Amino acid sequence: MSGLPADLNDESNVLVLAPSMSPETDERCIDLLTQAPSEQENVLWVTFTRSPDGCLQDWTSHASGRPANLRFLSVGETVRSVTASTPTRKSSNDAVVDTLSNPGDLTGLGIKISEILQQWHGNGYETVACFHSLTALLQYSDVQTVYKFLHVLTGRFATVGVNAHFHLDPNAHDSQTINTLKTLFDAVAEFDDGEWSVRTR
Repeated sequence: MSGLPADLNDESNVLVLAPSMSPETDERCIDLLTQAPSEQENVLWVTFTRSPDGCLQDWTSHASGRPANLRFLSVGETVRSVTASTPTRKSSNDAVVDTLSNPGDLTGLGIKISEILQQWHGNGYETVACFHSLTALLQYSDVQTVYKFLHVLTGRFATVGVNAHFHLDPNAHDSQTINTLKTLFDAVAEFDDGEWSVRTR
């Protein structure tokens, strides 16, 4: 096991630079979501390409217990599944799943995230978040638009004490895009040549 979460020292916003389809990436994702006991956490999972059920399978494989609150924001779900016709529903494991049909609607995405954080405000649990992934988001919006969106979102997370991480596949983007987005984060965790490294500001 990597000591990656301890290396990050409670950084509020972390960029995870790692291949999208990798067991190491999935394991570190769950590690970052479970730095506190699960029953004391609110977990927000923003996902563009992964199904909530797939995320839950990873969770149950690596974590002990269920979080106090588990919420998925499934973006572009109506593109992936014609059965997703309601904006909010329960998954097969009783997690709440919100859907946003237009993956390029960053205003709507920001509003949904803010609404969920407001619902959890003051409930006494630590809130953690996974954004999976920036690589998918960049298929629908240009870099400058994504940069502005993330500038607001990471600021919001820092203000309300959310520990969040954002996935970006370095093999899918040029160095200029990666270096531009890196500047937004408190820390960058990178998986390269079979090893994790962490850089903080």
